[in-house]
Order: sequence, then structure tokens, then C-alpha cells
Amino acid sequence: MSINKCNPPVVMPKTAFYFLAALIYGLLLASLPNELFRDRENYVVYASNFAIIFKQYNAITLLFNEPLFLLYNKVLSFLFSPELVPRVSVFFISFSIAYFILKHARNSLLVLLGFSLLFFVSFTFHLQLVVLRQGVATILLLWIVDLYWGKKPFFPLCFLLLFFHISFAIVFFVLFYEHVLTKFIKNIKLRLLFFSSTLFALSFFMLAVASSLGVRQAEGSHLVNNTNGGGGFVLFSFLLFFLYLRGLNNVCRTPYGKIGLLGVLVYLIFYFTIPISGRLISVFLLFYYVYIVLSTNAKDYFSSFIFLLVNVYLWGNAINGESLTKLGASYFSAFL
Repeated sequence: MSINKCNPPVVMPKTAFYFLAALIYGLLLASLPNELFRDRENYVVYASNFAIIFKQYNAITLLFNEPLFLLYNKVLSFLFSPELVPRVSVFFISFSIAYFILKHARNSLLVLLGFSLLFFVSFTFHLQLVVLRQGVATILLLWIVDLYWGKKPFFPLCFLLLFFHISFAIVFFVLFYEHVLTKFIKNIKLRLLFFSSTLFALSFFMLAVASSLGVRQAEGSHLVNNTNGGGGFVLFSFLLFFLYLRGLNNVCRTPYGKIGLLGVLVYLIFYFTIPISGRLISVFLLFYYVYIVLSTNAKDYFSSFIFLLVNVYLWGNAINGESLTKLGASYFSAFL
């Protein structure tokens, strides 16, 4: 008598599942209309008029006004209509960070925490859906870290990102400067203290240097006038305190923890000197999120959960003021 053996159930490989879930998340955000978000019309203009914009600069000023972003728009414009180009960027940003969170999260609760941080922290809501040029550059940095951390191409590739978004001149400097300091100052506390002191001193000259190089953003009113209160400083000081309690060496064991820690420091250093902290922290927060879902420490979970709760409380006013058009505010009114 023959016995029919049941075939074992087909189980989707983890990587395929992560890819599929990230794909759904990316398509969901990319499906949201351009009209809901501020500045989307500017990205449509870039996609449809990149040649005209290119001619506005001479050879020197072009280098400091994101020529790789112009090239990026030129390439996408051959494949998609100008109206679709910003939504392609949204997909690339949201798909990639979703994939990294799913790939690194230790359990389902941490997946939920990671995605909640992504959506309900206004900095990263804005990064995924509004400041797309910086968002794409940030995701490129995330992939560079994943593929080349500790390898020779890492810093050259990071340097190239400043030609995609000029804020990455600071990001590159922060990463490279800390890397150089590791050769001379082995004690991490002393190294980060020296790093913070010198960066604070340099912050008083950065805008003047950027303006002399023809960087158009350096003349923006949001940079000339510092309107920071103190709430953000207190909140990120809280995060830094718990990262310190976790142990700085423990945090820096992964590139995500190290870059996230440097980002929190940079936010606090620049908070009262040059008002770009809000823009820069968006870059570093993605690394902090990956670090959190990788972590096994209760201090990390507690501090990130409190950070999330504060941001959920502030979320409606923050995105209504910074991210959404009037139509967008009406669309998201159920959340707001």
C-alpha cells in the first residue's frame, strides 16, 4: 500500500516578503496626488525645464547647486511625464526605507515602531513626501552605508551626494571628520566632545562660506532668521541622554547607530547657531530608526517610544504647517 505524502507548504522567503511589503508601502505613498503636498509643483518644473535651469549657472556655481539632481530629473523625464517624476521619487524613498526597517527589525512590534516613527515623526513624514531631493539623497546614503561601509568607495560616494543636495556637504564633513578623529582619539567620549566643540565653532562661519560659493539656499529667510524655540533641543537632548546611558561604544557598533548618534549631536550643536537642524536631522533619523529596530536594549525602546509619543502629539500642527497644501490638510483632516 502506498502512502501519499503531503507536500510541505510553500513559504515565501523572508527577502521576498520584505520586498513585497516595502513595495506596497512605496506604492501607497506614491499614489497620493501631488496637489496634497507643498513644493511638488517645483519638482514638476525641474522635471520639465531642467535644460533652462541648467543654463542659469556658470561652471563654478553649477557645482554648488546640485547638478546631479538636474541630471536625475533629465533621466527620469525620458521615462515618465513631469507630473510623475516626483511620485517616482516618493516611491524610491518610501520603498527603500521600508525595506531597511523590515530587513533589520527583530520582531513585529519593532516593525510597527519603525513604521510609526517613519510616518508620525514630522521630520521623516516631510522627507518622504515633501523634500524629495533631500529624501532621494538620504536614501542613496542609506544604500551606500549598507553596501560600502568600511570600504574604500564609501567616502568618495558620500562626497558625490553633495552634488545631489547641498546639505550633504555638511553630512559628508560630519562623517569624514569623525572618521579622521578616530585615528587620533580612541576614547569615544573625548572624541565626541572634541568633535562637538570644533563643529560648534565652525557653525558660525558655514553660512558665509556657502553664500560666497553661490549656494542659493544660503540666502533663504529660513536660514538667515533663526526662529528655533527650545522644544526640539529638549527632545533631542533626551534622546542623546538615553544613547549615552546605552553606552556610546554599544551604539556605535553598527553604522546605523553611529550615524544616528552623530545626527543627534549635530542637531543640538547647530540648534541655536544655524537653523538647518530640522532639515539635517531628517537625514540622520532614518539611520536612528534602523538602529532602534536592530537594538535589543530596553533603554533604546523606551526613549524611542517617548520620542514617538511626543511627535504624535505635535504631528498634526507640524505637517499642516510644513508639509501640506490646503487641499492636503483637508485630505488628512481625519488624522489631524
